[in-house]
Amino acid sequence: MSFRYSALLGSLLVTAPVIVGAQMQIPDTFTNLQVLPKDIARDDMMQTMRRFSIALGVRCTACHTAAPAGSAGGGERMDFASDDKEQKRVARGMLRMVMDINGKYFPEMGRALSPRTAVSCTTCHHGAAKPRTLAAELLAAADGQGIDSAVTRYRELREKTHGRAMFDFGEQSLPLVAEELTRARRFDDAVRLLELNLEFFPKSGQAVAALAQVQVQKGDTAAAISTVTRALAADSSSAQLKGLLSRLKGEGRRQPQ
Repeated sequence: MSFRYSALLGSLLVTAPVIVGAQMQIPDTFTNLQVLPKDIARDDMMQTMRRFSIALGVRCTACHTAAPAGSAGGGERMDFASDDKEQKRVARGMLRMVMDINGKYFPEMGRALSPRTAVSCTTCHHGAAKPRTLAAELLAAADGQGIDSAVTRYRELREKTHGRAMFDFGEQSLPLVAEELTRARRFDDAVRLLELNLEFFPKSGQAVAALAQVQVQKGDTAAAISTVTRALAADSSSAQLKGLLSRLKGEGRRQPQ
């Protein structure tokens, strides 16, 4: 087995439990293998497929089709050799990419691989069939159905996936999305997300400052002053917010030209 195959399988097989539900269906030998070793052992194949399922949060049917009706076991057994599903063809491309990263690019950088450091499906997917950033999820919701939909989506994702490393729910995530909205001059949408951020990070001076800055860009310095004043009422020790309030009040006294 080549180095890049062994590097990939090493990253996939560590602590991988045996497939129980599909064990009876998996044959002793395999056909139409184009990326994995053609002589891969049955147990290794079972564990590899199990690892894929866990990494993507899917079952066998995500990539494999059922055997045709009328065939032996049709409608009940899987046709593992079939390439009918696009997901299976995409998976092959992903495998080749992972193998190149582990077997070509890491060695070129002088990096020593181990099962704990090699790239695997989990590196990007973390249980998601189609890995996306939190920003991509929220902006798609905002563009499609409005900012209320984005707020709802954030709450849903936070409730269902927080702690699973699928999305970054740190205090800088929503401000980064708000920056993109601000550049598009969607100030009200940006303010809404930054107010949501403060809900989860009420003691963060950076979260307060981010909201106040967008309120100023929106042309509502009074709202920015109110935002910082409320934060200082809860925590009067923040030098950052005191300085920001002083600057805001100075800006608020300027008269329009």
